[in-house]
Amino acid sequence: MTPSQRPLTPNAEFAAIAPVSRIERTVAALIANGFDAVVAATGAEARERVLELVPEGAEVFNATSQTLQAIGLVDDIEYSGRYQPMRARMYTMDRAFYAREIRKLAAAPDYYVGSVHAVTEEGMLMVASFTGSQLGPLVSGAGKVILVVGAQKVVVDREAGFRRIFEYAYPLEDERLRRTSGIGSGVSNILVINKVVAADRVSVIIVQERLGF
Repeated sequence: MTPSQRPLTPNAEFAAIAPVSRIERTVAALIANGFDAVVAATGAEARERVLELVPEGAEVFNATSQTLQAIGLVDDIEYSGRYQPMRARMYTMDRAFYAREIRKLAAAPDYYVGSVHAVTEEGMLMVASFTGSQLGPLVSGAGKVILVVGAQKVVVDREAGFRRIFEYAYPLEDERLRRTSGIGSGVSNILVINKVVAADRVSVIIVQERLGF
């Protein structure tokens, strides 16, 4: 999608929090597809669930995520001293000299904590990315994956998920990046996770609040 094709405003259709019945249907579908899925009433409850799932001293990579930022998990992971924060460690390394080491750190952490842009009632997860750097750990690189998902990201099916990415998440992220760094974003890659093969590898926490994009 080119800048001229971007919606001028995000499609409000995809900002509405899904009702409990749809969330429960989505969680059941996720479980059937091999995900460990639960519902949290609030962001605070989701935060506590994540902290329970990640053992103290673990190596953790937290994806760039407005959801994690909103519920305080970025501070927990990077600054609490309870974990080995891979992202914070990478920030201290010279990107030119340690490019290979940085790439390997990001690709295969013991724990990956992030979010997604859409979750379908059929039990699929959808993640869009400009650079694609966070997709490898999601698919297979990370030992454990924990995803916190606001209930406004629940959609009917994969087609609605694609629409949500282009019509809602992308315009918001593009605007955020232009405001904070002077550069735009883009949808260069879209990952669809249909099923989890490795048992207990991917945990999904759907929060009954509007969180992130």
